[in-house]
Amino acid sequence: MKRILPPALLLFAACSTPEERMAERALRLGASAYDAGEFLLADSLFTSAPFDARALFNSGNSAFRMARWGDAIERYRAAQHLDSAAEHHASVLYNLGAAHLADARDADSTIVRLNRDLGALRIEGSDIAQDVSTFVLRDSLRRDLMKLERSIDSSYAAAVSWNKAALRLAPADDDARRNLVLAQRAFDARRRAREAQDQRNKDKDANKELGVRALAIMQQPTRSWSNTDSTRPWSSCSRAFARTPA
Repeated sequence: MKRILPPALLLFAACSTPEERMAERALRLGASAYDAGEFLLADSLFTSAPFDARALFNSGNSAFRMARWGDAIERYRAAQHLDSAAEHHASVLYNLGAAHLADARDADSTIVRLNRDLGALRIEGSDIAQDVSTFVLRDSLRRDLMKLERSIDSSYAAAVSWNKAALRLAPADDDARRNLVLAQRAFDARRRAREAQDQRNKDKDANKELGVRALAIMQQPTRSWSNTDSTRPWSSCSRAFARTPA
């Protein structure tokens, strides 16, 4: 995350408008609170000047420090629309990438916790009311997991996109390059894991169908056999389950 943008050197110039003076005051007081680690206060001060791109950017940084990724992203986007100056724009793009990357990693950690909680849920069958409550909770956790999985992919993809954009404006930005590599690796790893899981599911379905077909064959009624051909059913069964050597 890039450093907050400072207020102008001449805070209360005679030619400034009331809005400009308000923005400079918000920037000055907000920067003081931010540097003191009082991020909630800093955020409140910065957001008192929503018409100033610097204040919006700094408000995004305050939200970032409080791990409010959605708020940070929203404010960086607003700052981006208000100020497209190259020297500021590269920082906004970098911070957008950093916020999306942090959001994805946070959601990844949440998924681990939700999976652990989901695995601990058991329907015992001894208490109907408790079992119903457990079933509802389990269903809710599964829906949350599905939403998170989708949002993680989206956040990693956005992190890749924003960091690439930041590097186009500032090719020497090593922080953006590092975050790009981290986001791309995580995105690719998730894609490979998803493809592997899809393949396992296909194999499982195929094996299940083979088992059903085999069971159907075994349950077919057998005709009477003479003494001379009494070994044929076993031979036939062996052929049905034969596997070609690899």
